[in-house]
Formats: sequence, C-alpha cells, structure tokens
Amino acid sequence: MANDERFMYESIKQLKIRCLWPFGKSATPFFYCRHILLILNCTQVWIGVILHMIVVTKDHLDVSISGDISVLAALVGLQSMLMTFVWKQKRLVHLIHELTDFSKFNKPKNYANEVHQLNFYSKMYGYYCIVGVLTYIYWRYLEGLQCYENNEVKGLTEICGLIASIWMPFDVEYFPVKQSLYVSHFIICFSMITGGAAISFTTYEVAVGIVLKLQHLQQFLKTVFDNPVEEICKKQLFHCIEYHKHIIRLQELFDGFYKYCNGSYILMAGIIIASLANQYMKENNFGALLHLCGWLFSFFICCHSGQIIISESEKIPNSAFEANWQGVSTDLQKMLLLFIMRSQKKLELHGAPIGVMSYELFIKLIQTSYSYFALLNQST
Repeated sequence: MANDERFMYESIKQLKIRCLWPFGKSATPFFYCRHILLILNCTQVWIGVILHMIVVTKDHLDVSISGDISVLAALVGLQSMLMTFVWKQKRLVHLIHELTDFSKFNKPKNYANEVHQLNFYSKMYGYYCIVGVLTYIYWRYLEGLQCYENNEVKGLTEICGLIASIWMPFDVEYFPVKQSLYVSHFIICFSMITGGAAISFTTYEVAVGIVLKLQHLQQFLKTVFDNPVEEICKKQLFHCIEYHKHIIRLQELFDGFYKYCNGSYILMAGIIIASLANQYMKENNFGALLHLCGWLFSFFICCHSGQIIISESEKIPNSAFEANWQGVSTDLQKMLLLFIMRSQKKLELHGAPIGVMSYELFIKLIQTSYSYFALLNQST
C-alpha cells in the first residue's frame, strides 16, 4: 500500500517530528521524557510572559500587551491539549486500528480516494502552518529591531529580539543566555503551534472515517429487504444492526479521546482569536493575521468534524425507512422499527466541558471572540 493511501499517514508523520507520536510501534519512556522536557521548556516561557504583563501593567508602561495575552492563552491551551493527546495516545492507536479494520464489514467504495485526499490536505495544512509560524517569527524579529529604538526613545528596558515578550529579574543581554532563550522560544513556537494544528486535523480525519462507515451503512439499509428470501433479509438486517453498533462504539472511542483535547482548545480559542485580531488592528502585524487565520481554520475544522457526524448519523433512520419493508413479515418490521428508534439518537463529538462540536458552537465562539476583542480594543 502506498504511503498516501494509509490512513492518517501524513498527520502521524508530522506528529512524530513534533515529539507527539512515538517513532516505534509503541511509546517508550524516552518518548514521554521528550514531551516532559517540552512542557517544562514551555512553562518557563509563559511564566516570563505573565511577569512581563504584570510589570507593564504595574508600571503603566507604553507597551501593548495584546501579543502577551494571545501568547499566554495559546501556550496554556496548547499545553493542555498536547498533554492530553500524548498521555492518551494509545487510545488513538486503538481507535485507528478499529476504524481501519474491514475484516467484518467491507471497506466503503470511496475509502481509498478519501484517504488519499485527506493525506494531501494534511500535508498542505502542515505547510501552511510552517509558513505561518516562520512568518510570525520573522515579523517578531522586525519588531525586535524597532524595540531597541523604543527603549532608547521611551526609556524602557524591554528584552528585545525574542519571539515572546518576557520579563526576567536579571540581565539576559549577553551571549549565550539570550541566544539560548531565542532557541527555546523557537522550538516551543514551532512544536506547539504546528503540533496543535496537526492534532486538530486528525480530529477531522477520524470524523471522515466514521462518516464513510455511516454512508456505507445507509447503502446497506436501503437494499436490506430487496432479496425475496426472508431468511436472507433477516441476516442482512442483523448485519446492519451489528454494523451500527460497531459505528457507535467507534464514536464513543472518538469522543472519549478527543473531548478533553477539544475542551482545552475551546476554553482558550476565543481569547487567542480576539488578542490576535487586536494585535493585527493596532500593530498591522501580518504574522498575527496569518496566525489568526490558522486558529480560525483549526477551530472550524474541529467544529466541522462534529457537525458532519451529527448530520450523517441523522440520515440513518431515513435510510432504514426507505427500505422495501412493506412486503416482509411482522417480526422483521418490528426489528426494523426498533432499529429506527435506536438510530434516532444522533452521534455527537463533545468539547468538555463546553458542549457539542458543531457549526452552532463555532458561531458562538466567534461572537464571544468579538466581545473579547471589543474589551481589549478599549483597554489596551
């Protein structure tokens, strides 16, 4: 099987590069140690950002903290998301195995084409994230040059030239301390932002895999009673019932794994989007605009993933009702009626503790982000 036909091949490759997926068949202590080091490295950055915000606010300095707010919210949200993903990685391996096991239920006809497209989209999205992060870093470099001038004109003592604005209780303007801080910021910015984006896209990939099975089941249901032999119809109906149970189990695994990743993501997304929008409006920062578009698209992907599962699962009862059930026995009609009643409960992807991932949630987040933006625009 070619690499571009393997389910989630591109996303897993990107996750491996960002220390979010083991290179071997299973996670090793070294894999978890790498992630712990990344988390510790991240912690020292957001502590420095918090101290910078405190100093700016306390001393009433003429410095915008919109970037600080977006960086802090992004680091906290992504750190929670990545930790949840890594510690539950074995569950995702099990989910992928169950999703790609077609020994009992046949493979959907358009499965190979969909997987090929998903791998292509994952690759393109990964390139966009890399370009966006590098552009943002370059823009921060240009701002760092301006920062030195502002320090002289305004009498400030800002630490210039770093990706994140931080405050330290000691002087860092000498080699190799500042260079080490810059490398640390670069690793965090690249690994966490692009890693979080890759995780959000895996949500969509798994959702598409479940949707393909739901569509496959609908095809079975519409022809379940076409055979004139009642015993064969009964076996086909039992097959559809088992297929539906299989899909429900997959959805439960899917929801159980991603709901906490989605939840930590949602809690910070509104603040991040508002802060980046405010930063772009006030500083005309093109890197912030690319970053903002990436966050909007990433969150939309998660909401779209939940919505397509809801929409497709709601079609199951109609597909069952469209079957040629009028000429079958009363027992088969009763079995079909029970199936229809059970399938009326739609499948949902949650973002704990916020709610259900859907278009409605995306609109609510945009509304919330606008409220945050209006507040930041007045206070910063």
